[in-house]
Amino acid sequence: MLYQGKDGELRIIEYGSGATRYYMEVLFCEMNLTGAIARPRSDETLIMNRGKMDTDAHYIDGDDAPRHAPLPVSFSCRLADTVNSRILSDWLAGVTTITNAASGTTTIISWDGNTTMDSITIPAFRDSGKSSYRLEVLWSPSTSASTLGYRWEQVYFPPSEQTITESGDNLILSANGQVYGDVSRMTAFSATLNGTTYAQFV
Repeated sequence: MLYQGKDGELRIIEYGSGATRYYMEVLFCEMNLTGAIARPRSDETLIMNRGKMDTDAHYIDGDDAPRHAPLPVSFSCRLADTVNSRILSDWLAGVTTITNAASGTTTIISWDGNTTMDSITIPAFRDSGKSSYRLEVLWSPSTSASTLGYRWEQVYFPPSEQTITESGDNLILSANGQVYGDVSRMTAFSATLNGTTYAQFV
């Protein structure tokens, strides 16, 4: 059974305050998600004997910068005249206190400084005004028991790189993010664990 875009669901998840983490579902109608499925390994440098290759030649670890460099991830969705469209637009634009469906406000919390890679906590951004989120996508064909999914940690969406495109019959919101955390496979969305509940933002 082929995996198809129509079988997919994408979620943006904030870190949460207390025992609840909120997520936004993104309609997968454009089916154009693009993202890395793994992080690169660190560079290695060949050490030779005065520039000559012999049996003593060996590699040493290079700079870790390539492994930790941000990776691009992008997707787009159509906007409808609903509260969720406004919330999603605000979320990607860097707004952190968002009006909810009940006309109250909800503060979404950054994953900044709360993720690890290679057992080391990724440092928080120097600019405290930046917020990063977890991004998850899962394809679950209705006729198959197998699921395929990926999780991108600490994704920052630069506000100026989120765009609106107008056409004759719809508006397309294009999201462009930078993945500062790890990339991993998954078979299910993040769910309640150790008292932490995941709830849809409305």
